[in-house]
Amino acid sequence: MRTPKALRGMVRFWLFDLGSVSFLGTALLALIMMLALTTGSKQAAIPIALGMIQLSISAAIAWQFNRLAATEWASLVPNYSDNIALQSLLLGATATSISLAACLFLELEGGLEQVMLATLAGVGFIYYCRRHINGFYLSFFLFLLLPFLAEITDFLPDLVIALVPFLIVILASLTWREIRGLRWHSDARTVYLNGLEMGWFWLPSLGSSKLMSYLDKLLHPVNFFLGPMLSTILIAMPVLALLVTIGNYFSGMEFPVLFVVSQFSAVTCTMVHWSRIQRWRSVETLYILPGFDGKQGLIEAFANAQYRLLALITLIMAILAALVCWLNPEFTFVLWSHIVLSTFCACCMLLGFGCAAKGAMHITLSMLVVVFHSAWLSSSLVALRDGEQIISWLLVDIGLVAFSVLTLWWGKKKLWNGDLC
Repeated sequence: MRTPKALRGMVRFWLFDLGSVSFLGTALLALIMMLALTTGSKQAAIPIALGMIQLSISAAIAWQFNRLAATEWASLVPNYSDNIALQSLLLGATATSISLAACLFLELEGGLEQVMLATLAGVGFIYYCRRHINGFYLSFFLFLLLPFLAEITDFLPDLVIALVPFLIVILASLTWREIRGLRWHSDARTVYLNGLEMGWFWLPSLGSSKLMSYLDKLLHPVNFFLGPMLSTILIAMPVLALLVTIGNYFSGMEFPVLFVVSQFSAVTCTMVHWSRIQRWRSVETLYILPGFDGKQGLIEAFANAQYRLLALITLIMAILAALVCWLNPEFTFVLWSHIVLSTFCACCMLLGFGCAAKGAMHITLSMLVVVFHSAWLSSSLVALRDGEQIISWLLVDIGLVAFSVLTLWWGKKKLWNGDLC
């Protein structure tokens, strides 16, 4: 049986490209998590998994179009651009069909609206990336929408929710017109290379301040591959969280700043090893730098720097949670302990699994920890909102501390195992 022309090269285009397969792998992990949740009692977290499928597929499609714009010879290969466009349409339609079918079959309360909202955000992201090449740097922030899908759908009027499908069709039509007229762009290759190396995340530089210099020195050599961006994140994250917390207090809003900071912290730990794997050629440069006593000395220095990073993230989380506890009388010590310990466990496991990672697929698999951490933390906050006690969540967190520390110890044994002489 001959493969249809539109599907020729699909496996090579989508599954052998590092950026594309990372997003597709995240979508697959979300699908697995969704299937696992159907067998339990935590069906409230299923729409988050379905939303992740939609956003991951959208990010993969936007990535493919960016790569197409970065390829100077794309217009010379017959049907190349058309095949990518049709394959993207097929992937998007398949993912949306699966998500909508899951909502209808499982009768998820509010699930249909949340999936449609995630689809709208995904299609809008693709369209924005086509209009603005550098827009792909915002892909990380796209996933921050997931925890708030339920709140956003509850906040929006019924009329707006009813218009979402029509908005999706309109945006999809505009996107298709942009794709049909896609041409080579000089910035697309820069975005492509930066995306591979930096995990599609961007922040402006804070310069060479004393605080930046201190953090850079404190975190060396963990920050060798990621560069000054790691210190920038660790400075910007608590500052922005502090401003939002104060804004919540004076405006009466309930923006879940601690949840977002916890997720940022987990993804930051993932980025440490993502950049290490993408810049594997730089390992030898780091190895020959003075200050390391051979390979084992380098591994010990990297592991110790990871401990300092973990301690710093945990300290930031503890201080921010204490501030929220002080400003909000409903914020209990049990909740403070749960948020701090769950963040510690997630970051610890991600650093441990990251040490053992040998390729981008391994890092993508470790993102499953981020997904479960998001579901775990959001489900506890929902339970607290419904008046339930979360002491059971805290007991599980305490049990996970030993496992996460063991993971970090195991990862140290696997770091650069067989990679350096």
